Amino acid sequence: GTVEITGYNGKAEKLTIPNMLNGKKVTSIDNRAFYLCNSLISIIIPDSVAKISVNPFAYCSTLKSIFVSSEHPYFFAIDGVLFRKADSCLISYPKGREYTTYNIPQGITAIESSAFYDCKFLTRVTIPDSVTAIGNRAFYYCDSLTSVSIPNSVTSIGDYAFGDCSNLTLTVPRNSYALEYAKTNNIPYT
Repeated sequence: GTVEITGYNGKAEKLTIPNMLNGKKVTSIDNRAFYLCNSLISIIIPDSVAKISVNPFAYCSTLKSIFVSSEHPYFFAIDGVLFRKADSCLISYPKGREYTTYNIPQGITAIESSAFYDCKFLTRVTIPDSVTAIGNRAFYYCDSLTSVSIPNSVTSIGDYAFGDCSNLTLTVPRNSYALEYAKTNNIPYT
């Protein structure tokens, strides 16, 4: 049998999710499994996990790093940021990271829904020209964010992707999808 992690409310700072729980293999993590786990600093996801729902770490205010093994069949991490192998999608940027700028690595194709939800420290994010899609609420409530550069390659931006980003100005190419998105949604742009 398999098990899904649907809720964790412990006080651990460093959590290693086990491969097995109650005699069953841990294969998925639900989207609010770590809701408001405000003592969690790092988390290790085992190789048995094949599915992670919409950013389950979005509400973990102190989380600085997400780790997976280098042999993980479904996910990879770069500098503590979690990505899915199948589509090179950025799933979760830990909101407790105290960096002000982040350059998404070249080769990443999409930003998952809620991936940067409520990341208070970030002021600037650069998106490479390998990215084609930005999910719903991807940067929602990032109120310190002042600059996001969106390349021509982006042809899909979800609902409220930049919702409640009150200090944000998007940097967009002329005649781009991102320009039309900014105009339609009344987001300042340059």
